[in-house]
Amino acid sequence: MADSASDRFSGECASDVDWMKLPSEIWLEIFSYLSPVTILNEVAFVCRKFDSLSVHLSLWKELDLTDWVGPIINMESFIENLSSVVDLVSESLRTLSFCQITGNFVFGSDKRWTLYKFSNIVNLDLTECEYVKAQILEEIRKNCKKIESLNLSGCSNVDDEAMKVVSKFEHLQMLNISECSKVTDDGVNFIADMPCQILHFLSYEVQQFSDRSIVNLVTKQTKIEFLVLSGENLNDSSVIDACHCLANLKQFHIYDCENLTDRSIYALCGKVRLDCLCLQRATNVSTLAVNHLFQEKPLVNLKNLSIGYTDAVVDDTVNAILSGCPYLERIELNFCCEVTDKSIDKLIKSCRKLEVVSLQGLTNLKGDWLAEIDHYLPKLYRLSMSFCSGISEEKVKHLFLRKPDLELLWNRMPINELKQEDIDHVLRNITLEDFE
Repeated sequence: MADSASDRFSGECASDVDWMKLPSEIWLEIFSYLSPVTILNEVAFVCRKFDSLSVHLSLWKELDLTDWVGPIINMESFIENLSSVVDLVSESLRTLSFCQITGNFVFGSDKRWTLYKFSNIVNLDLTECEYVKAQILEEIRKNCKKIESLNLSGCSNVDDEAMKVVSKFEHLQMLNISECSKVTDDGVNFIADMPCQILHFLSYEVQQFSDRSIVNLVTKQTKIEFLVLSGENLNDSSVIDACHCLANLKQFHIYDCENLTDRSIYALCGKVRLDCLCLQRATNVSTLAVNHLFQEKPLVNLKNLSIGYTDAVVDDTVNAILSGCPYLERIELNFCCEVTDKSIDKLIKSCRKLEVVSLQGLTNLKGDWLAEIDHYLPKLYRLSMSFCSGISEEKVKHLFLRKPDLELLWNRMPINELKQEDIDHVLRNITLEDFE
């Protein structure tokens, strides 16, 4: 009866509340937990009070429109609300991020001028905005002269002409053109000739580059610290010249590197400033060269290491990594199928700082070390063991019961039942998520 009375009292109190009389400060606190798109697309349409509060300065310390949650109720009103926010924060905003949907609404409409009021913008993220091309970038360049970071990843209409425009940005330090399939050597050469020195150049899954343009880039843009390369046309020259010319290189990612040989691996030796190294599909390098990389002139400051899809990595290689890289926080050995439990057991007992471990496709593993992994790796928050068909479900369940907050990726599907494109998808997605 007491519970019934309590429920009745709570219901009566709830029905007596006039929510519209709540102070604006409380509503603003509630709205602060919502995404910008939700505020502009939904909250603003509830009532006049919410419409007014939706453009309150306290809600717009930053503008990130990447968290898309549903269809636009009214496109014209959405753009108008966005325009109001632009007017409100244009002087103070430094970072602006679009997703594909929100970006295309802005750049594909006659109201795209709203963007160009951000004269003080420093970081601009236009990921997967298909309307972004040379003409749009030229308008941005003329109106947003302080941009230092420009993310064009997945912008399908960004081509060499767009790169010519980008090369005129006066303060650019970071450029991401990953998955911009229309950019060729000519576009890279425009970036190489920029008057300013860029620090980050990311070009994941851009297959048209050859050694000619990459060598030109690293020869002229010698201050690059973060370099991402991929492409079937790349050979040893790109890696060797990058190692020779980029004295400050800290993060080096190389994907689809079937054409690389031991010459590239030996060029990496002694790059002690590296804190992140990613080598994917180095199928033509030898175990001797990879072991040498971590034994003779070890990468002592390395924190993130990803070597995937190669038989060159064996148990001796893992042992060399343990002795040469004492500060590892993340390691990925996906589809290095020669690695066994013996070296993984040593790995978890030696690298006590590891937070992320990815061992996908290691079919030789039985996983007895799972019984102690949470003891030896107290900081571990993500463990990937998909397609490790030798690890039993019981061992995985016991680990999950001991450490329920662990992000665990696991299934027992044998690799020979997967299509090549499935393996590629897993390999690339995990690499991007963990290391970029």
